[in-house]
Amino acid sequence: MRIFLPAVFLTASFAAAQTTSTAGADKKKIRLEGRVLSLTGDVVRKATLRLQSSGGVQNGQPPTNYSESSGNDGKFVFEDVAPGRYTLTAEKAGYVTQSYGARSNSSPGTLLTLNEGDQMKDLSIKMTPQGVVTGRITDQDGDPITGAQVSMMRFNYIRGRKQLSNANTATTNDQGDFRISNLVPGRYYLSASDRRQLAVNITERPGRATNQESNVTTYYPNGLDASGAAPLDVAAGAELRGIDIRMLRAKVYSVQGKVFDSSTVKPAPSGVLMALSSQDQSPLLAITQTIQVRPDGSFELRNLLPGSYVLRTMPGVILNGSPMANLTGHLDFTVADSNLDNVVIVLSPGLEISGTVKLEDGNLQDLIKRPATPTPTGVAAPAPPPIRVSLVGAETLLLVGSSSAQVASDGTFKLPSAGAGKYWVNVNGFPEGTYVKMLRFGGQDITHLPLDLSSGAGGTLDIVLSSKAGDVSGGVQNEKGEAMAGVIVTLWPKSPDLGSSNGGMGVTFTDQNGGFKLTGLAPGDYLLAAWEELDPGLALSPEFLAHFTSDASPVKLSESGHESLSTKVVPREKIAAEMGKLP
Repeated sequence: MRIFLPAVFLTASFAAAQTTSTAGADKKKIRLEGRVLSLTGDVVRKATLRLQSSGGVQNGQPPTNYSESSGNDGKFVFEDVAPGRYTLTAEKAGYVTQSYGARSNSSPGTLLTLNEGDQMKDLSIKMTPQGVVTGRITDQDGDPITGAQVSMMRFNYIRGRKQLSNANTATTNDQGDFRISNLVPGRYYLSASDRRQLAVNITERPGRATNQESNVTTYYPNGLDASGAAPLDVAAGAELRGIDIRMLRAKVYSVQGKVFDSSTVKPAPSGVLMALSSQDQSPLLAITQTIQVRPDGSFELRNLLPGSYVLRTMPGVILNGSPMANLTGHLDFTVADSNLDNVVIVLSPGLEISGTVKLEDGNLQDLIKRPATPTPTGVAAPAPPPIRVSLVGAETLLLVGSSSAQVASDGTFKLPSAGAGKYWVNVNGFPEGTYVKMLRFGGQDITHLPLDLSSGAGGTLDIVLSSKAGDVSGGVQNEKGEAMAGVIVTLWPKSPDLGSSNGGMGVTFTDQNGGFKLTGLAPGDYLLAAWEELDPGLALSPEFLAHFTSDASPVKLSESGHESLSTKVVPREKIAAEMGKLP
């Protein structure tokens, strides 16, 4: 089964909570109560508390979520909660969203495992005042730039690689002023982009002269990229004012051309294209422009700095209420010191992948048509989510273009608009206890390999599910034998799974008692480790995890296997030492 890291929430402080069981008529009821405070110990009233299921689809049913507010005394109560695994967060204007039991800014928090009769008292969440950055964006003449996009970015890890990604954004007003709030404590980098000419719905008159100089993305205080940026250290509750950027001007160039449909040899109108910088491997920052093709099939990219780019069609775009034609294509090009004219991008029909989903040891209809069950309050729960098959680009972070389809009642599906390339196959929406046992494409077993569509041909994808998934549970302790709450736990195969977007790994975090459980696991040989403090992006990096083989516990899992073991946590000092070796 393809398992993804649970939603990661921001900082919080952990406070011990006692769990007791009641008897008699209230035995099955679950109750949580606690208080929301600020870092200084002041009461935080009218905070929104969210108790959200963290187990995905359990027992064939969608998760149940709850919401409450703190009173004037900061107290909150959740009553009649359904058994399950949950995260607890608090939100309040002027504060950063806090997760109960988080050990650091990047920690996911403490999972709450709730069983019938549990009553948790004295839960405490201490909220961190938000950081704020304000300033003004002007051009080289000192005139304000209206509508500039201002981004606060920070480094984190994506697929094991250190990446600069957006933490929060704002748009300048008519005076060029901006205000970015809701920042957690940490180090940031600020950039500004004049986005007025880059919106998807803007079309320029063909043949219009291109300005040879333009405002270009500028990093505070005056750099063209992150390497020339000065860091901004934001403390809890701090407001950094006067963080002004005078945008740089540089020579820029345009690219003009036409889009053709290969099947008709005619212009392909009303498409949407995305230009990506090949130099910037950050998946978000690489997107340079998104443009709409004109009715005559022509297009124009503006304000491009010298460099290498990729021009691709955007999948899944709906224009005027109708989806785009099933056409895909891409073009690699380089901008040197002049404009590019008469560029041609040829679109071909997307590769159609049809297939079937079967349940090896049961009736697939039992998974597809699962009935909804009443909630503890008697209200009918929403229908279980459908089973979906999707393709995710596997070659590079710049491989945009994915395809997704819902599995029909007879187990069939059709994935449209897949471009040539290599993909991971993800299957989602089936209940806990199920895993993907086998993938076959064109009759060949690709269970542990990416789906290779490089030849430009589609085909048939057959998926076999099994309800005999295994699970691993246990506890995490420190060197003193004490339970460790709110730490990340990673289970990874000894032989990497190249056919999965997460390498066949399972990731979770420990509950209030230091316990954890990983479900939906395929049989095989695994390694298990817990981390005192680890960036979640590294928890899914096989290359990084390979340095901790001697610290991990071996796990051999059979079909329907249930393994239980305790493991010690890898100390933050050793983790930091290995992180220091990363590029």
